[in-house]
Amino acid sequence: MIDLLNIWVEKIRTNDASQVAGLYHREGLLLGTFSNIERKGHELILDYFKDLLSSQVDVKIITKHEYKAESISTASGLYNFEVNDSIIEARFSFVFVKSKEDWKILSHHSSVLPK
Repeated sequence: MIDLLNIWVEKIRTNDASQVAGLYHREGLLLGTFSNIERKGHELILDYFKDLLSSQVDVKIITKHEYKAESISTASGLYNFEVNDSIIEARFSFVFVKSKEDWKILSHHSSVLPK
């Protein structure tokens, strides 16, 4: 099975909000690290990544715990965002769902790691 989380990281590194948002299901939900609202659907998710990727951003996976099945997959753990030379430690959980064509992110939660 393909490494869905690393595909997301690669798309973040393109600095192209459309490529990142394209990974999400049409009814996907994003609870982003840098937003105080629920972002459901393509338009709100795209807006989030347009704003985030207006800065120089990289992501480094620290830990990853996965579950993979035929039509659903999850990935949870810790990652660091590097935004304009600052490191933000965060935790994440993704739910991926397989459609007829490919895998999409159905749910993505990310939040700053508590001290």
